[in-house]
Amino acid sequence: MIKEMATCLAALAMAGAAAAGELLIEQRVTDDGTLLVRYTPPVGVRELPLFNRAPTMATVWGEMAAPVDDCATVVLQPRVTITLATGCTSAIFRVKPRLLNRYAINEPAFAVGGEAVMAYIGYYAVALPGHALHWRWTPGPGARAVVAGEVSPQPIDRVIPAAQMTFAAADEGRTAAGFAAAAVHEYVLLGKAEVEALPGGSLIHDRAIDPTRLGAVRESLLRVTERLARAYGTKPAGPWAVVVNVPAGMQGFRGDVTSGRMMSLRFDTRALKGAAEADRTVRQFVAHEVTHWWDTGLFRTDGERPWIHEGHADWVAGLLAREAGQLDAAGWRERMDVALNSCLFSRGDRVSAALPTGHHRDDDAYACGQVLWMLAQWAQPRDGTPVDVAASPFRGSTAPIDAKAVARWADGGDTGSMHRLLFDPQQGFRSALLRDWGGAIEASELRSGEPVPAAIRGRLGTALMVTLMTADCDGALSIWTQADHFRIDTQPACRGLRGNPNVRRIQGVSPFDDPVGAWQAVRAACQTGQLISVGTDADEPIALACPAKVPDMPIQQALRLRPQAVERLGLGL
Repeated sequence: MIKEMATCLAALAMAGAAAAGELLIEQRVTDDGTLLVRYTPPVGVRELPLFNRAPTMATVWGEMAAPVDDCATVVLQPRVTITLATGCTSAIFRVKPRLLNRYAINEPAFAVGGEAVMAYIGYYAVALPGHALHWRWTPGPGARAVVAGEVSPQPIDRVIPAAQMTFAAADEGRTAAGFAAAAVHEYVLLGKAEVEALPGGSLIHDRAIDPTRLGAVRESLLRVTERLARAYGTKPAGPWAVVVNVPAGMQGFRGDVTSGRMMSLRFDTRALKGAAEADRTVRQFVAHEVTHWWDTGLFRTDGERPWIHEGHADWVAGLLAREAGQLDAAGWRERMDVALNSCLFSRGDRVSAALPTGHHRDDDAYACGQVLWMLAQWAQPRDGTPVDVAASPFRGSTAPIDAKAVARWADGGDTGSMHRLLFDPQQGFRSALLRDWGGAIEASELRSGEPVPAAIRGRLGTALMVTLMTADCDGALSIWTQADHFRIDTQPACRGLRGNPNVRRIQGVSPFDDPVGAWQAVRAACQTGQLISVGTDADEPIALACPAKVPDMPIQQALRLRPQAVERLGLGL
């Protein structure tokens, strides 16, 4: 391994100096799966402030990256900056691939099998005013470089003009425009992996992915890319590449797409319950990610409002599943009911116009966006298949699709119910749904002892347990929701919930069978000054003090899509 690493370092060192006026950044992967990154700045430049200002930069450059010699030092604050030592003309770093699995980020570098790495170049870019940025990706013997969908056994070069990098440097990575100018919203793959040519692009994968999920990915790519090309009236201008793998540490499944027609689909090793369920889940997952190629690649959306692109991708994925017969009318309606209530959990009656921009954990961009796009499509009678109608706001558009564009499409003008829902500074989300959208949505009160939809039942019970734990424990909470109990990890300091108990009943009521009754029992106990009884597997229950303020149950009503709304959308039998 040491000899092989030395060979790669030598190859980088001999790759050539940067041309006058440009910064050269080269990337290569060793046979043991290490990513090497070499920086060669223009003559006279020693300080290289990295472009990306995301908080994860400190993790990447503080924990994953290390210089190979004494030619460079790195400071992490106030922004990650590389400084070349006197007498050095370049600096080389080793980056150890590692899956961060953070919310709403592209992965800096992760392994694809044992001999390839997929990396998001936004973590390595430097914008120097007045200087071009020259990227070079070198695959090495027997390996390939995959950049913007192009698969090559030879080095791939890309030069970003000085004018664009000057704009990006002034932007300092704060806006989508700066990332676009620097052209760094890109995944690249380097190394050795299985490559399968498909019409329009390539499917790249490691050997850990099972045939069921890989087959579903392959078939979905072929079907969905062809169908969306017809719906949107255009298709990607160049080749695309989809990388499918099972990286160490992956939980569930997650996907990312980037501007250069690159897609990462990451799965864990756990087999889903059955082949049919695995197939359906994977196909909808792929459809969601492929839709991003059109919505945010060929066309544009307001990136500061993630519900627009994430919600539309989920909306289109559901429509494609219904069109292909993967969901029947009842199954599709159930999917929408889950989205309606998930959104209600996250937004409640908060004012949409006051929601912060960007990704944030107290909003569900996927569920709420899907609901808003559903309402927008339902609001007006429209000709065409549901998939074609869903694509119609994008066809021929040159400006980004923002919240105003969605509202105009829904209302057929500049005023109406969607405008009030999205822009009225006094209008709560839940109250707007109940008042203005009753033709599409029906609401029923949640009552103790009465059936509660499965998707709501689990979340209501978990919300109550988290409320009690927040009052009883210090530090981060760890709770595992099982079919009939909560498994509590009391590693944080808990006063009552000690010994990692399995909680089955709260105030004598099962939060799994009757979560509404459990909430009401806790509230009644606290209002009368009683302790809360928590039943576990032990003979005696645990007594907990009431929270200083017992919050209301997160939602008081269950929402459902009306059958006539399904028909109006063209999705009935």
